Amino acid sequence: MPPVLSEGDSNSSWSWRPLLWALPIMLLLLGIAAAGGVLVGRSERDQAEEEQVTSIIKEQFALGLIDLEEERFDVARQRFEYIIQLNPIFPDAPVRLAEALLGLSEPLATPTSPPVTPTPNLAPVQEIFDLAQAAFKEGDWEATIAHVLALRAKDGAFRAVEADGLMYAALRNRGIRRISQDKQLEEGIYDLSLAESFAPLDQDANNWRSWAQLYLTANSFYGLNWEQAAFYFEVVYSVAPGIRNDVAWKYAQAKFMYAMLLASGGDPCAAEEQLDVSLEVIFNEDLAPTATAVRDACRTATAPPPAPPPTATSEATDLAPPTETSTPEE
Repeated sequence: MPPVLSEGDSNSSWSWRPLLWALPIMLLLLGIAAAGGVLVGRSERDQAEEEQVTSIIKEQFALGLIDLEEERFDVARQRFEYIIQLNPIFPDAPVRLAEALLGLSEPLATPTSPPVTPTPNLAPVQEIFDLAQAAFKEGDWEATIAHVLALRAKDGAFRAVEADGLMYAALRNRGIRRISQDKQLEEGIYDLSLAESFAPLDQDANNWRSWAQLYLTANSFYGLNWEQAAFYFEVVYSVAPGIRNDVAWKYAQAKFMYAMLLASGGDPCAAEEQLDVSLEVIFNEDLAPTATAVRDACRTATAPPPAPPPTATSEATDLAPPTETSTPEE
């Protein structure tokens, strides 16, 4: 026979029932609030870190400009390399890096062949000047330069401003052609540097010179330092569309060789990232098995440890006797 509740007991039981329903809802709301607080906190922390990185980049960029102005090219190079590592698309960073590299290598940017001495020209100076103008109109930069040099040798004061203008434009155009078409990067850089002695280079010429210098720097590491080669060829590949040559192939190859170094050094996951870029730039089916092996090694390295085997539980020695069920009395 069920126990009989008193009136007070009944009211007490029913008064607790709404609280029992409300308790799970309150716990759920508290959990949502806590999760929201965590997400907000994480977002604010990420934003603060991003602002801090941006502040560092701007500070280093400003200091790098000062280093360039004061010809501390090696320090400037390190600053702009650091900026590109933090933000590869930060405006003007690759161009400024190229300026620093150009400053470092300027004494080496000399022609491999001795300068050509112009043949004495016995024609009147006006005729030589006319020949220079005609060659320029035809796009014959070599002939233009040769005629202007002959004019200077005969009479350096004759229409000097116009002659200097022809020399500047011919050197500038030949420098760009050498870089963009002839694959004569060092010679092109030299032409543009000579042109700059007559007048400041325009942005287009500056870009070609910067791209060429970046390529030469990347190529100087190729086969010697795969990490640096991969870094610089990535810059060239990203910001120097005019430099065709073999950039894509060398970029992919440098990434692959750097990946192999990372894998052999015990970091397969970093190697996987480099391999993915290499195969994205130029897909090479011969490298697919290597990429698969590196990817498997990364998954193995990052897999959680296996769960320990379950331990055998000893059987209880003292078992409680079964309870007897009583039959209702008749």
